[in-house]
Amino acid sequence: MKSPFAALALLLALAVASTASANVPSLLSYQGRVSDASGTLIGNSNPVNRTVTFKFYSASTGGTPLYAESQTVTISAGEFSVLLGNGTGVTGFAGPAAPANTPYTTLPTVLTSTTYLGITVDDGTAAADPEITPRQQIVAAAFAFRARTAETVLDGALTTAMLANSSVTLDKLAGASVNNTKIADAAITTSKITDGNITTGKLADAAVTTSKITDAAITTGKITDSAVTTGKITDSAVTSAKISDNTITSADIADGTIATAELANAAVTTAKVANNAIDYNQLAAAIQQALSPSGTIVAYGGDNAPSGWALCNGQTLSRSTYSALYAIIGNRFGSGDNSTTFHVPDFRGQFLRGRDGGVGRDPDRGSRGAMNGGGATGDNVGSVQGDQFRSHRHTVPSDSSGGNVSQNSLTDTSGSDEGYTYTPGTGYEGGNETRPTNAYVNYIIKL
Repeated sequence: MKSPFAALALLLALAVASTASANVPSLLSYQGRVSDASGTLIGNSNPVNRTVTFKFYSASTGGTPLYAESQTVTISAGEFSVLLGNGTGVTGFAGPAAPANTPYTTLPTVLTSTTYLGITVDDGTAAADPEITPRQQIVAAAFAFRARTAETVLDGALTTAMLANSSVTLDKLAGASVNNTKIADAAITTSKITDGNITTGKLADAAVTTSKITDAAITTGKITDSAVTTGKITDSAVTSAKISDNTITSADIADGTIATAELANAAVTTAKVANNAIDYNQLAAAIQQALSPSGTIVAYGGDNAPSGWALCNGQTLSRSTYSALYAIIGNRFGSGDNSTTFHVPDFRGQFLRGRDGGVGRDPDRGSRGAMNGGGATGDNVGSVQGDQFRSHRHTVPSDSSGGNVSQNSLTDTSGSDEGYTYTPGTGYEGGNETRPTNAYVNYIIKL
């Protein structure tokens, strides 16, 4: 009868060799020392080759092997050394190769929880060999196999909950591995950014919006000269409080950019105006325009209109060249060529009259005519009237002596005056027109 082997005298579970390599070995180095039931070491006199079966269980007794393999092992003075995971399969069990059940199983896949190793040593006879007891628990060193498991982790398999706080340090991150899509909105706070860490090259165009900038966070020292262009500043964004005294010089202000509306009342004092800074011609033109806006009509003692004015002589002017005047008077004094020109008033030899405006002082206001073709008529500025006497009549005297009176003559038929005929009417007196005392001037209009 076959004698059972004695319990293992020595079980040494060695850690799987671990290096800095990304490939973790899939073999387990195992050494043992075995003797027969009498205590004699196997291979005591000479080394012998025996078949050794290795089975891995989830329990210390009973149960079905999770993995089994056999190897021909050389035993010398009771000691042997093998690399588990390098053997052949055992019929009827999961294992690394035929004749194991398919699909084949690798050793690392079973070393994921508490595992026990059972060993059977063939005594060289045909009789069945018992498993050496007790089974040996695979301790922590063998769990280096889990490093290999980590190599096969699917994308997205590691969740946030699996990571310990502060476990991902800066040196664990590959270059450029953290992109915009990896960062949650508002995840990076000011306290997470070291001073001077974010350079211009790190910022995408338009990446920093107004809402991302704390009030007063951007100082003058943070802005490169000429970096902030007009297009980067929203209307009314730069207030007086944001501008240091004396920081804006003349060179920083483009010509024509400061309009009247931009100046506060009384903002420009004498001290703010440099000597020779005010051009007389521009000042004179501005004052003239303020005192006499386009369309102003005045009496003028010269023969020729001064600069910026035109004689009121009915001439036609360009609508585009003199657009300011045309915007005021339009075609009220005449429409010119009905396309590109218009008439100025023709006041030569005429008295001016204030427009009635519906008050009734001009009873003929509705019949007033146009000064020129296309001009204003009726109760409107620019219309004209011809001269006229107001309607009236004369009284003819009668004969107090009883004479006969006819429509056209008066005949005295009494006394010594009988036969005298009186014809109503007076002699012609006066000049060529009805007029008050007057003096000539030219009327001119502001262009």
